[in-house]
Amino acid sequence: MESLKIAIASDWFFPKIGGIETHMDELARNLLKAGHEPYVITHDYRYLGPMDDEFPYPVVRFRSSIYLKKHHISLGPSQLWKINQFYKEVHFDITHVHSIYSPFSIAVANLSRGIRDVPVVATNHSFYGNPKADPIIGPLLRHYLRRVDSFIAVSKPVARDTKRLLGKGLNGRPVFVVPNGIDVEKWRPPEPEEREKARRKLGLSDEIVLFYTGRMTKRKQAHRLPFIISRALKSSGISKDRIKLIAVGNGEMRAEFEENLRKTALGSRTKVFDFLPREKLLEFYWAADVVLMPGILEAFSIVGLEALATGRMVVGRNGSGLSDLILDGTTGFLGDSEEEVAQKLGKVLTNPELIEKMGREARKRVIKEFSWEVVLKKILDVYRMTIDLADGSDKRYLLYKLWRRVKG
Repeated sequence: MESLKIAIASDWFFPKIGGIETHMDELARNLLKAGHEPYVITHDYRYLGPMDDEFPYPVVRFRSSIYLKKHHISLGPSQLWKINQFYKEVHFDITHVHSIYSPFSIAVANLSRGIRDVPVVATNHSFYGNPKADPIIGPLLRHYLRRVDSFIAVSKPVARDTKRLLGKGLNGRPVFVVPNGIDVEKWRPPEPEEREKARRKLGLSDEIVLFYTGRMTKRKQAHRLPFIISRALKSSGISKDRIKLIAVGNGEMRAEFEENLRKTALGSRTKVFDFLPREKLLEFYWAADVVLMPGILEAFSIVGLEALATGRMVVGRNGSGLSDLILDGTTGFLGDSEEEVAQKLGKVLTNPELIEKMGREARKRVIKEFSWEVVLKKILDVYRMTIDLADGSDKRYLLYKLWRRVKG
């Protein structure tokens, strides 16, 4: 494929930290490595001070008069005018917006396809669900997403949710399932001495180490882990002194998580850390034996992907994006309920050989299905198909386009 100029746009990018931001950064880096010209387009995050954008690709920030600090959302007429001028200068081949719920993404998609006649791909990273404001939000989303040429969903459940949201409004537009990618050279299993060092730094000896990392919210269900582990210990007959729980994260349910540790008498067998930079988590995976993911409605799990890449097996909940990552009984165990998750964890605790075997299979699977080499090829295929299918049939801005052509 010839080199493409690609606009990658969203409200959410660094210095905010999250799955979308990380994915956009790694996508841009891999596009650049493959010989393309990616540009990240976002807003100024003015409340976080001046940005030190030392990236190998251009990051262009557009200030707006409207800025919602709580949600990191920015939008306004002057901002869009400047983005339009930027599009005129760069001559993009395609626009790739991230999150169909980002006002910035939606606005850039409409500007790109409606005014600049540049095809648009939109990646949906999360579930729409059934919000109370659906009677208002649903029709607005369906209206303003009309100029997206094709959609990417990060998992099969998200693809189903996207199709349900857009309904007949899809009008034949494709929804491709393309997972997030991971650098399998950076996120790798440890050498024996690296694992020993990582465990020693955490004060571990020969315990079975259970690891959780992520936000502590109702949806993530971290606060239920003490009960899950207690049931697993009871069903397996394993003493609590044989396990250690390492938890990294914070959030609205942190206090309840700690209270439940006290109720189950697991506090003495637990180490809790606040949020850590992503690169520091690698040694935690290396020290762990099993990664726990009790969350529900996972659109796509970066934690699950990191666990696979580092050769860790996962025990978690079925029925969400995690089901696209974990092969139940091969690279981990998935349960349809909290009770089933506890039962399967109990099985794991009595079978160290199973932990090692599933960890090896997890690593093989991530290389085959989720390495950036594999994922980038799929995304580039979507770009090419979207460019080929774009027919320029949008008439809404016909007069503007005619004026632009006359002006040269």
